[in-house]
Amino acid sequence: MKSKLQKKLTQQAERLFMNNFNGIGKAKTKTSELLHGRRSIKEQARIVGKAASDLNLKNLKLLTPIMAQEYLTTCRDKGLCQKYLSTIKCSLQRALFKHENNTLTRVIAFDRKKIPLTDKNRAYTNEQIRLIMTSMNDKAKLSTLIAVNAGLRVEELLTIRRLDEATVSSSRSWSSKRFIGREEGVRYILTGKTGLRREILISKDIAELMENTRLTQPKTIIDRKHSFVINYDLLGGKRLSDAFSRASIKTLGWSNGAHGLRFTYAQNRMDNELINFTDSEAKLIISQELGHFREEITDRYLEPYSKRT
Repeated sequence: MKSKLQKKLTQQAERLFMNNFNGIGKAKTKTSELLHGRRSIKEQARIVGKAASDLNLKNLKLLTPIMAQEYLTTCRDKGLCQKYLSTIKCSLQRALFKHENNTLTRVIAFDRKKIPLTDKNRAYTNEQIRLIMTSMNDKAKLSTLIAVNAGLRVEELLTIRRLDEATVSSSRSWSSKRFIGREEGVRYILTGKTGLRREILISKDIAELMENTRLTQPKTIIDRKHSFVINYDLLGGKRLSDAFSRASIKTLGWSNGAHGLRFTYAQNRMDNELINFTDSEAKLIISQELGHFREEITDRYLEPYSKRT
């Protein structure tokens, strides 16, 4: 839980970033120092606000380069990964030096294999996903495309139904704003955790590929000791999880698991497709699309490092 002081410092940082690095809606260039995603601005402001709070500062203006450098070392000693240390360094540099050429000294992370997944941003870039799929068979490729396109858990691929084959859970109040900003697609219904049935949207071209795998008769399979009646010949559950991790390690040298595809979905929605909504509205939309209704869980997908102490 953020303290009042940390919230105040984060608000100061957000004003600083909006005044100096707001690139939302502007063309990207290789030399640009601007931040072009709303989540990027808020995440870097949150990082700076937390750093200032951890350093017991009352005002962001009191932050000095020496303090920032020592803070980076402290973060390294806590076992944060190199990617996140670089993000902290970049955020602090922007807050301290704005558009000057001064920099902080890079610190080297400890072995990332010892860092738990709960402390990582598990999202993949589009290029990383493309590379991973080069080491997959056709069934795994299509299943991966569906998972990232609709933000699915691996076991949810085994429960996909057409709209006339199932109904959404009536115990929930569903927002009419779900899927706003998405390209044209086809709606389906699946069953998620705790038996919650929700609609998903699959892009039209991917849905057409999926329909080509439609079984003439439903089939029962076992995954992780649970039975599933499947209507499509897709890879899901443990088989997809294992196939994805193998392909990721083979092509990238590491894996954040297939669950990272949900991080990719959520962050893409927030950064690119829901920019005209407030944070609260966007988080509600994303939470329902992912199949949960708790903002703190949505924050885990959008602000992966916010749980750190």
